[in-house]
Amino acid sequence: MNIQEILEVIKDKKLISMKEIENVKLRWFHANRVESSDVKLFLKWLVLNKFLSEFQAQMLVSGRVGALKIEDYNVLEIIKTGAYTGSLRAQSPLGEQFIIQFIRDEVIKDRDLLKKFLGQLQTGVKISHPNLATLVEKGQCNGHMFIVREFIEGDSLDVIISKRGKIQYQSAAKIMAIVMNSVAFVQEKSLPAGNLLLSDVILAVNKNQPKGPKTVKIVNNFISPSMISAEVKVSQDGFFVPSSNGLSLQAGIDLSLVDENLQVGKLLYSSLVGKRSSDFEKSVSVPAVSASAPEVPEQLASLAEQMLSSNVSERPAKIAHAAKVIRVFLAAEEEGLASQNDEYIAVPYVPTVPVIENVEARNRLSFESVKGGNPEDEDFSIKKIVEEFRPDVRDLTFLGLGSVLSLLLVSFLHLITGWHFMSLVCLIVGGVISYSVELFSKWRNQQDSQVLD
Repeated sequence: MNIQEILEVIKDKKLISMKEIENVKLRWFHANRVESSDVKLFLKWLVLNKFLSEFQAQMLVSGRVGALKIEDYNVLEIIKTGAYTGSLRAQSPLGEQFIIQFIRDEVIKDRDLLKKFLGQLQTGVKISHPNLATLVEKGQCNGHMFIVREFIEGDSLDVIISKRGKIQYQSAAKIMAIVMNSVAFVQEKSLPAGNLLLSDVILAVNKNQPKGPKTVKIVNNFISPSMISAEVKVSQDGFFVPSSNGLSLQAGIDLSLVDENLQVGKLLYSSLVGKRSSDFEKSVSVPAVSASAPEVPEQLASLAEQMLSSNVSERPAKIAHAAKVIRVFLAAEEEGLASQNDEYIAVPYVPTVPVIENVEARNRLSFESVKGGNPEDEDFSIKKIVEEFRPDVRDLTFLGLGSVLSLLLVSFLHLITGWHFMSLVCLIVGGVISYSVELFSKWRNQQDSQVLD
């Protein structure tokens, strides 16, 4: 295909909007671009500028355009690592991203397994839980059935432990309390909670606040994991072909409640010591938490070791019981932290002031501390006010001239327009008087400061 044909496919498949297509043409086809007809370079440029994904570019250059779309979803990639291994990441017409997982053909051909799958699907799509990835819908593509799940973006516990090692025990306890409550919720619905691996627990990023607090999410739940195809390939004709990758069908055998609780115990232990389950499962007995994380409190360490005990009777009977232990532990931690904070609360120093019951005496004290005079000499009178300001001839002349000029101005305007300006006269005279009093006050304050000095 040449570039024009590729643009027609992009337009026909609605991989990007018409506005973006026009932008691509404007930016790529300009007079000085020598390589404007190079298809591979054009597709590489589209990927670098985030118009297309690498998978979409590969399908276009190989001519397998049928794999670009499943129903109304634009396929962005085939995921090969993590919790969604063997799944498709796709985008809806509204720009939201989802996970598409194919159901194994053996499940569809078996009446009992198909009935079980449809029952799980019918119950799962009705569940909306803040810590469980949503199951959206099912569909069919080229004779293969698939399910659509919510796409959770963020780092899994597996990634976090591989990068940082053990998680701070307070944070690990909070995460696992949420995981345990969520697993208990799924178990009450008689649905599988999934494989419950470290990769299945994701600290989801808030799209509105990427740097804000993260949400604990469990993925791959509600549907038996063994019913999901482990691998997906694209045929030469551009069709998706799900594969079991040589794994035997065990769709009728889900993890028992005991096994699910054991998996949760492994999650707790791994979070506290910073090791994957594969690092300690081969041991005859699980090493004590204190050997790798001596800072973990005894109550939390004992719970992790108890949940991994080889004797099933020593483990918590229900996952909800383990969740309750962690909630009690977290409450004790918060109470202890609050008591420590109380010990270090500093009381601000407040100087003591003698209480003066008589208002007149308090005023006398304040006046004498500043002026050193007697308040009885300060009786109110016009004479006292004039003596306080002590205006000179210049000030009185300024006040008089200002008033006369204001009256002359008002009279002149009245003769010309015939309007009455009584309100304006009052406003102007009031302004002149206010300004004059302000000048007197400033001058008087300067005199007082000189006297105090």
